[in-house]
Amino acid sequence: MGWAISEAGVMVDRGSFLIRPPEFRFNGINISIHGITPNMCEDAPEWPEALDRLTDIIGGRLVVAHYAPFDLGVIRHACDDTRTPRPELRYACTYRLARMVWPGQACYSLPDVADLIGIDGLNHHDASSDAWACARIAEVAVRERGAPGLPELLDEMGIFPSHLAAGLFDPADHGLNRLPKTLTAGSTPDPNHPFFGRKLVLTGGLVSMSRHDAQQAIVDVGGKPSTTVSKFTNFLVVGGEFHGLLHNHQSHKLEAALALRAEGAPIELLNERDFLSMLRAGS
Repeated sequence: MGWAISEAGVMVDRGSFLIRPPEFRFNGINISIHGITPNMCEDAPEWPEALDRLTDIIGGRLVVAHYAPFDLGVIRHACDDTRTPRPELRYACTYRLARMVWPGQACYSLPDVADLIGIDGLNHHDASSDAWACARIAEVAVRERGAPGLPELLDEMGIFPSHLAAGLFDPADHGLNRLPKTLTAGSTPDPNHPFFGRKLVLTGGLVSMSRHDAQQAIVDVGGKPSTTVSKFTNFLVVGGEFHGLLHNHQSHKLEAALALRAEGAPIELLNERDFLSMLRAGS
């Protein structure tokens, strides 16, 4: 868990701490991304204690995160899995803010936005560094738009902070060769999901799931998976070594997407992590 506190455009606090997971299970893929190993978490606090510390740090402030629904979803699910009351939090998304303040970019991942606006020193996947970059993105956006502060900028742009409601989770609240067309039983597409009604094409191999499972997940949130890149494509999900493909153009679909972008088509490129973050935004 990482945080960075910005007040009136000045960074006043920054830090991070580890959390001991329930059942002490670790995923090798996640370890390869963030470098956090089991021995590092042996003496770390478990979620209820960590959450108390987190809410003390937040202290009623507005929370911002990149793909904020994903991060807040992690908090929500951690509370539900451990039967810990959810905190009440207000939050906004720097991914959504960046798309509105700096439109027309090929990719809006945290490192790409940081590079775009000249933020140096990001150590991506380090929690404190990622939080610091989110705070800096918000600061730069406020400054560039000449707004008095972040709440005023969000209001000006029609972005209304979302809320994580306090209280305990009640389960009663939730009731391959061809592209999947039908919803998985129990799935309910959300019109507010970032993939709802959008066309997505996948290229390269995904680590987290098979391509068919990814396409089914897109259908389940109301998206439209496709196998062909066209001017009507909204997102191209690039699996494998994202930057290697991006710079060496080793994918025909990626080459087609870049050519269409050069002609003005607003196709957005997503790496696997960003795809998963957006996919889980409504879960």
